[in-house]
Amino acid sequence: MPRYEKVRAVVVGSRPLGEADRIAVLFTREFGRADAVVKGVRKTSSRWGGRLEPFNVCDLVLFRGRSLFTVTSAQLVEMFKHLREEREAMTVAAVACEAAATLFAPGEPEAEAFALLEAALRMADKGVDGPALQAPLLLAALVQMLAEAGLQPALDACVVCGTEDGLVGFAAGRGGVVCARCLGDAAPLSPAALAALRAAARRPLDELAAAPPSAAVAEGVRHAHGLYSYHTGLRLRALRFARH
Repeated sequence: MPRYEKVRAVVVGSRPLGEADRIAVLFTREFGRADAVVKGVRKTSSRWGGRLEPFNVCDLVLFRGRSLFTVTSAQLVEMFKHLREEREAMTVAAVACEAAATLFAPGEPEAEAFALLEAALRMADKGVDGPALQAPLLLAALVQMLAEAGLQPALDACVVCGTEDGLVGFAAGRGGVVCARCLGDAAPLSPAALAALRAAARRPLDELAAAPPSAAVAEGVRHAHGLYSYHTGLRLRALRFARH
């Protein structure tokens, strides 16, 4: 196994390590989630500058250690500086990054999920109208990331009986929509939220980035987040700071 790896990565987060180092949390095109030590990055004289800040896209050379990678070189490819200036855009970016980092097992190539994450960041960088929770772009990034992870919600027919009529609930534990007869303990689902979920699953991100915010989208986010939580056992921390 090669000790050095060349990868393209989105920096999805970081945490301190000792007095001068950090661990960069990366989502790479070549092998999904990876944690890598960045030595000396917290020093005022650091050679890294701002290249390894969250949301940046970088070309990296990583040294493969026993348990962690170490970043040995970093070239900035794209920096989405506008989304850092707008709370709603940053929330969309943070949700997309957190979903990518937690939905995929490390060690597997994730070219399509990586492209989706890049596209979500690029669209968020253009600005987000209204509250992030009501943004069709946020819902689409989450739903499409779930689909890339093999967790595409069933939205066309009841997951219990197969009927396409009267779909009034969303059952995260069953993977999608249910009809009135099979509702059980499923969460109520409005027709508008169902339409928002279907659009999020099927329409390109650039189209949805231009779509208006709505309460129906916020309801769709709750259902998609429920599906995410059911399968991962986690909750998206980035949503805690989102405004309704």
